[in-house]
Amino acid sequence: MTHDTTEQGARWRVILVGRTGLDQTLRRRDDIELIRARDTLDAIGELADPIDEYSPDLAAVLVSPDADPEATEHAHFVDSLRIIDDSVRVIRVGEPHELYDAHVHPHDDADTILRTLDGATPTPRIVVRPQTTKPTPKPIAHEPAPKPAEPQPSEPVRTEPADEIHEQVLSSAGGAPVVPAPIPSADPSSLDTRVIDALIAGKPILDDALRIINTRADRDDIRFESTPSTPPIGSAHVVSRGHVYGALTAGDTDWATARGKRLLESSANWLGAWLRLESQQRELRASAFTDELTGAWNRRYFHRFLSAAIERSREARRTVTLLYFDIDDFKGYNDRHGHAAGDEILVETVKLLSAAIRPSDKVCRIGGDEFVVIFYEPQGPRDPGSTPPESIMSIATRFQQQVCNHNFPKLGAQAQGNLTISGGLASYPWDGADADTLLNVADELALQSKRQGKNVITLGPGAESVCRHK
Repeated sequence: MTHDTTEQGARWRVILVGRTGLDQTLRRRDDIELIRARDTLDAIGELADPIDEYSPDLAAVLVSPDADPEATEHAHFVDSLRIIDDSVRVIRVGEPHELYDAHVHPHDDADTILRTLDGATPTPRIVVRPQTTKPTPKPIAHEPAPKPAEPQPSEPVRTEPADEIHEQVLSSAGGAPVVPAPIPSADPSSLDTRVIDALIAGKPILDDALRIINTRADRDDIRFESTPSTPPIGSAHVVSRGHVYGALTAGDTDWATARGKRLLESSANWLGAWLRLESQQRELRASAFTDELTGAWNRRYFHRFLSAAIERSREARRTVTLLYFDIDDFKGYNDRHGHAAGDEILVETVKLLSAAIRPSDKVCRIGGDEFVVIFYEPQGPRDPGSTPPESIMSIATRFQQQVCNHNFPKLGAQAQGNLTISGGLASYPWDGADADTLLNVADELALQSKRQGKNVITLGPGAESVCRHK
């Protein structure tokens, strides 16, 4: 089964654009890596950024009628896809259309859809292709900058990062107060490329920027202070667009001269512009890992964080536990009350869960109403007398009760007592030794919960064993 995570055995990478109605049909196929995109622009980004090196080479984009671009925009959409991958199949969900390579219907089964993908011939486009090879994914250590900004009232409460893995996935920015030695260079004007390279890689730029400033000034005493005390000599505020980042300081009286002040102020202005650009890049990178509707972490973050957490836990001989769950009869709520009510359910569910978990745990939305919580304590349980899954089970059951008791205004008379979740709880290493296996086991346990009448959380053998034995 594939849940928007990488399966080494997957043959097709299928990107669903809009409400195709094919999620349930395709999501449990071993030969499909399933990805969901909100719109055509999101689909282009997903095609350009495979989950990892195991992502299938064959790719298809299936577009629903609600996301179908206008005829004038369709050629640009397909051309953009072809630039990234000239063999991608662009398929319409619904009636056939000459602008698409083929079509499928929402009620088609998975085998029929796969036969359509195999038989479809990519329509050539007259475009300039700088390259037709798939991009190489960036390693975890170079992935986006720090945690998302403080959420607005409509978003769930975000907890502070409590481990190094979060920082690897969303590498924090922050500068050292002391600058290392200057960089030898025959051409100081070319040093900006070091900052550009760091920015592209998602690394903090401050250290390289300070090295450049000192090299160009032929000094080694210019430093950055985020909370400057504004000394009487050798200080210039680092400001851009009205935002004060800190100050450049130097302890030499030479900086008190008019020329020294001009040089320091010029360097501060240069640094301010780069820090503003870094901040903008940080927001873009953070948004790439955040679900736009609920504020939960998205599928891309889930896959990278879980893989790294399991590897770290393998070295430290600790556990990682997953709670996979979805909302019982969610489609029925959507059909009866409209998508606005469905969106409210998803947002409120994430808020309730974010308030119930521990700081180091991660809430991820990996599908329409499908969520996974990664319960991970890098330092082990805080209470030496407890076991991690035991406290996790209490969190899960408390959250389950909160959802049932919560008042969802858009549901009207069904606001309270009728909304339930069903889930599965699986623990590494007993229930699965890698990310994909662990998720698949948690998914299967959730299906067992559905078969038991819903509103149930089923424990895997590993999670249950650790819960029962201290």
